[in-house]
Amino acid sequence: MKRLSVLIIVLCVLTAFAALLTGCGSNNVDDMLIEAGLESAARMKEAVCSETYRNLISVSAMLNDPEMIDVVSGENVAGYKAIYEISFDPEKALGTITDRFEEYDGLSENLQNKIIAQVYGSLPSLINSSKGTSAMAFTGVFTDSGSIKHETLKEKTILVFVFESGYPIWVTYSSGIEGVVSYVSYWIIADCAQIDSEETLINELRINNVPTLEVKKIR
Repeated sequence: MKRLSVLIIVLCVLTAFAALLTGCGSNNVDDMLIEAGLESAARMKEAVCSETYRNLISVSAMLNDPEMIDVVSGENVAGYKAIYEISFDPEKALGTITDRFEEYDGLSENLQNKIIAQVYGSLPSLINSSKGTSAMAFTGVFTDSGSIKHETLKEKTILVFVFESGYPIWVTYSSGIEGVVSYVSYWIIADCAQIDSEETLINELRINNVPTLEVKKIR
């Protein structure tokens, strides 16, 4: 009887541990990072929906595109339909952006790191560029950034939050010193309603040509 009780306890612990691993996703993505992303989405939506804010930051009519404003105004960013983690080799991606990649190896480590950071930052812009100049201007202005205390994230992490409708957001998290993680968020001009799998996300964002690309649904 005692052995049976011990066995039951062990099985319960293993089951709970497996569930924990399944819920956390990869690269230490947890509720803290997800909450930061949702809060960022709420701030981005607030900025888009404020006519006063739009008029104060720019006189460009592109920021008052009625279609994009209507899409953002109508979406619920308080909760997500799905979250996908995107990973790729930034050096290989750089090779597809420029035909002078061979010069990269001659740079100092500091300058290489700056270029890699720019590669991560340029991907959302490249995705939105296929939607036209208005989309580029709109998504280039209505970004968001912040930082949180997070001791376990060690690698740069990209999460795409897909909502029931409207546009998804792309959040890049970067680990820093003393356990501080900074993040930058971007709207992606794509239809959330058309995204229900890794494959449809890749197709909707048109990122199938990014070398070493991996997309994984984590929530």
